[in-house]
Amino acid sequence: MSGERRNIAWRISFYFAALFLVPGVHLPFWSVWLQSRGLSAPEISAVLSSAILIRLVAGPTAAHLVDRSGARRQAIIILSWASCAVFAAFWWTHGFWPIFLLGILHAAIWSPITPFSENVALLAASRYGLQYGRLRLWGSVSFLIAAYLAGLWLKGRDDDWIFALLLAGLLALSLASHLLPDLRLPLDRPKLAGAPVLQLLRNRLFLAFLGANACLQASHAMLYTFGTLQWREAGLSDAQIGFLWAEGVLAEVILFAVGQRVAQRTGGVGLMALAAMGGILRWGLTGPMDSFEWLVLLNLLHAATFGCAHLGAMRLLADGVAPDASATAQTLYTGANATVLATATLAIGPLFPLAGGLTYLAMLPFSLAGGACVLLLWRHRQGLRFTA
Repeated sequence: MSGERRNIAWRISFYFAALFLVPGVHLPFWSVWLQSRGLSAPEISAVLSSAILIRLVAGPTAAHLVDRSGARRQAIIILSWASCAVFAAFWWTHGFWPIFLLGILHAAIWSPITPFSENVALLAASRYGLQYGRLRLWGSVSFLIAAYLAGLWLKGRDDDWIFALLLAGLLALSLASHLLPDLRLPLDRPKLAGAPVLQLLRNRLFLAFLGANACLQASHAMLYTFGTLQWREAGLSDAQIGFLWAEGVLAEVILFAVGQRVAQRTGGVGLMALAAMGGILRWGLTGPMDSFEWLVLLNLLHAATFGCAHLGAMRLLADGVAPDASATAQTLYTGANATVLATATLAIGPLFPLAGGLTYLAMLPFSLAGGACVLLLWRHRQGLRFTA
């Protein structure tokens, strides 16, 4: 690897490691912090689903500006520091409505950061001959470490430490964002005719792609929203819970490390099909099982349900979308995921207090629907393109 390629690779990898410190604590423990502030299960699901749903507006709006200007790095830096500043206000916020409204504001600022980051990584992979999976895996490693160490640290401590850990993660991300390379498209490159968002949304295969990934990712709604609370109710310690989150992501890391070879054999559509099959198995068995030993085995399927779906999606976006529509495609992908995930999250709010761990069975239809959309893509899997 040349010096320039090596430099770009470590800078993006380090940035991903900083980026995923935040969800490494947020996904397992944010609902616990909300509960400590007196919010009920339906209120928690409302806060989380509204934060997810705001991506529909914030993401595409920001992406249109970024695709036109090309200023991806600058946008990430501004959004990261703004996210850090707004999140700090949660410390003084109490009650459902203040937390709900502040959560929407923070989500609007936060939501474009991840798709823009993925977009930078895909552009770098294409321009410098890097493997996206090997850049992205450092984010998963960071998530793994953050989830596990947070579980150990929080054992016996006040839940306000969750807020402190998240704020520290956002500060680390803001500093690391300055390391990103400033990747811009050549000025003399022919531009797409018309708005990229309209071209993409008129393509029925792109809509099938969005539907497949949205359903596959929404199947994680129960895990993301009430997974930690349900495991606590089942008698698991915070250390065990942290291990389960970290262990699932470790399986994902291994997939990302060898993902290039897997993708060459299966293709992006094949990876998504593996995600659908993994979801049917995972959510069908996780519902009735709450012993730590069984959960350790089932969580290995995270490599399929999340890892295969995400890696397959990134491969299809890299191969099937013109670079000057890439940020828009990335945020439409994220926005579609957010819409269905928010719907699923809101729906399980009233269900979880009644069904507990059996709520996982309600995730099965999402894996089945995702698989049905993948079948629509299967006939066109060779040379699949979403833009001209």
